[in-house]
Amino acid sequence: MDDFGFNLDELESSFVPKKSNAPLNSCTSVTGKRLYTELEEAYMQPDVPKRSRSVFKFQTTTLSSGQGCLHEVVYPMGETLKPLTPIEKQAILCVDNGQSVLVSAHTSAGKTVVAEYAVARSLKHKQRVIYTTPIKALSNQKFREFTEEFKDVGLMTGDITINPEATVLIMTTEILRSMLYRGSEVTREVGWVIFDEIHYLRDKERGVVWEETIILLPDSVGLVFLSATIPNARQFAEWIVYLHKNPCHVVYTDYRPVPLQHYVFPCGGDGIHLVVNQKREFIESNFNAALLALQKAAGDAASDTRMRGRKGGSTRAHPYCAKLVKLVMDQNLEPLIVFSFSKIDCEYYATQMNKMDFNTDTEKAAVDLVFNNAIDSLSAEDKRLPQVQILLPVLRRGVGIHHGGLLPILKEIVEILFGEGLIKVLYATETFAMGLNMPARTVLFTATRKFDGHNFRLISSGEYIQMSGRAGRRGKDDRGTVILMLDNRISSTEARQLLMGEPDRLDSSFYLTNNMVLNLLRVEDINPELLLEKSFFQFQHRSQLPSLDKREF
Repeated sequence: MDDFGFNLDELESSFVPKKSNAPLNSCTSVTGKRLYTELEEAYMQPDVPKRSRSVFKFQTTTLSSGQGCLHEVVYPMGETLKPLTPIEKQAILCVDNGQSVLVSAHTSAGKTVVAEYAVARSLKHKQRVIYTTPIKALSNQKFREFTEEFKDVGLMTGDITINPEATVLIMTTEILRSMLYRGSEVTREVGWVIFDEIHYLRDKERGVVWEETIILLPDSVGLVFLSATIPNARQFAEWIVYLHKNPCHVVYTDYRPVPLQHYVFPCGGDGIHLVVNQKREFIESNFNAALLALQKAAGDAASDTRMRGRKGGSTRAHPYCAKLVKLVMDQNLEPLIVFSFSKIDCEYYATQMNKMDFNTDTEKAAVDLVFNNAIDSLSAEDKRLPQVQILLPVLRRGVGIHHGGLLPILKEIVEILFGEGLIKVLYATETFAMGLNMPARTVLFTATRKFDGHNFRLISSGEYIQMSGRAGRRGKDDRGTVILMLDNRISSTEARQLLMGEPDRLDSSFYLTNNMVLNLLRVEDINPELLLEKSFFQFQHRSQLPSLDKREF
């Protein structure tokens, strides 16, 4: 495709400008660097006219495709060609064949390239394409990215609508569901629909929206599903084939381009302990040492409480959090994302760092420029809101806050500044890990428990994997660093399971609502009973029937 600068027929030969590690057989390998050096030396000879010295500079790389086939590429000096990963190659071939595909991989494994190719293919065939996301922040980010790559891009969220008749539409999944129920003319022109973060389908509150949308889509629409690693990916693909009677490929990898190192910090202890290395090997001795330090600190704290009397107080990890942030910054491991499961805690931790300043004067000026230009669109009354007044002084020090309680414009400011490297430490809730292309070098967890709307519970291993996956920037870091703060409310078994657990399954959270029934009455050829029958929930339970039949009652 022209949009990507490569020919699909040459997919297997995509590369970076360096010598291939593959066997060369009878082919000869010539590195672009050597060729350019020879040209440079030739042009700089005294007897070479100055006019010749200004010749356009280029570099050439010769690769072998095996069996005596030689493939060369010439491209401008200074440009870098990124290779397609195996998962990108396979998924793109599926899309080019016009067949649906589920791409299940870790962060930075190349899922975005597959989505971009699906968009480019739709544009080539004069079709409309819809890109859906679970959260508005991700929709906003994709809109900014796609407007740089494609011409006719629109955005539709609950907060804003831009160019709703565009060929490339980015929207939350709820918006697409509403369009399908209304029978919008736009949906009849769609060639492809891309579902980013499809593992959100298991969400107890909103997961049903994904099932409704997938069921209501016409069979003629190609589907691209982008997901974190899920162990039952094939079962999901089987459901898609059951619904739409078309092939659905599963392209899966558990390979992480940037390996992670996991540390634990026992609250009250004197340091961090490496417990999982880059090869995902669990270091038992270090883990036990961390638990001993935690027990000792808990005993000392109990003794201090008896000495002082019980006065209550906050359960926050401050000042341990500030101590770890300073450690990370001293080791030059920024940017750092600090995940906290409370909006109030995010703001508390950020404002408690008023003695730390990570930005230069030049960076402060850049922050001022971005912030002031952005809030110009707010009314005078909105500009006086406390969160608007508080945020700028925090941002100027290189510290950011990101959670669902912020005004959309403030969240977008934080995302832009973080992406530009003007925020060194970001305090965020877990929504920041939901697909936003905002990787960091280090991730810090201030707690292991969260309130899920009903009660406080330990975060699942899948949630931990999703958030810790923000650590490590592809192409910039050789490894990512994850630090987990432990307190005496987590057992050693729970901590081990959290660190070494497997990704969560993709299980249905389907349920019927009165609103859903009323909407279905407006749609031809489908009713509540049929929707129930086609749901992923029913499909999963029906798949268990053969094993149930074998049991003796």
